[in-house]
Amino acid sequence: MDSLLLRKLPLGLRISLSALTLVLLGGYAASGLHMAEHHGPRDGQEGLTGDDITGVYHGVQSPSPLRSALEAGHPDDLDGAVQVPAAEREALLAWLNSGRVIEDWDNFDLGEMVPADLLDANCMACHGRGATNPIEPPLEYLDDVRVLAFDNNVSPTDEAILLASTHAHALSLFVIALAAVLLLCLTRFRRSWVSAVSLAISVGLLLDLVSWWLARDSAIWVNGILLGGTAHALGIGLAGVLVLADLWLPAADKD
Repeated sequence: MDSLLLRKLPLGLRISLSALTLVLLGGYAASGLHMAEHHGPRDGQEGLTGDDITGVYHGVQSPSPLRSALEAGHPDDLDGAVQVPAAEREALLAWLNSGRVIEDWDNFDLGEMVPADLLDANCMACHGRGATNPIEPPLEYLDDVRVLAFDNNVSPTDEAILLASTHAHALSLFVIALAAVLLLCLTRFRRSWVSAVSLAISVGLLLDLVSWWLARDSAIWVNGILLGGTAHALGIGLAGVLVLADLWLPAADKD
């Protein structure tokens, strides 16, 4: 049995297992980057957020950031900011609620209440690219405003697609998780460490996959996806590090 310990394996096998472990760790890193790139734009904001994950598995309704800011009284919430005149604020809100955001952006038929001019007069001191201390996001051009002017209603992934994804992930990740746990069992490290990492890998995976389906009815289960997925990924990462360490660290004298 002692010959099955990773550190006791022949050099060729240790090199092989090291290469496969590095492939596994690289694959998980690529998976994380793919998730951020694929799901990140769902809520209309840059980067992967909790709303993006909620949108995938439950659906999410994100109100127009520009309308929300105006309704909240912005920029009155900033010290020293010049207030937007009430009539102009109402004109901007009417425009955002009109269903003609693109068409009326610079519609001169609106007289003194052309949205482009109102934003230029009230917002460019802070949200213009040429401002002394420019604040994100910029509001100079229609392309800037377009991403902020509309509600973003994200529907959850179609049930048939989710079923196919569950089928593929459950079978493939079972094999990966089992291999990682078995390799951990063949290392020199404390059984308490091995048990803790193995639990993170296995229970985290189960919680993640089950939460995919439970989140369709209740957004609270998105927390299960985040917690389970994070625990599983960290467990795999720790398992990879421990396996590589055991393969190449010198054996203790008592070995």
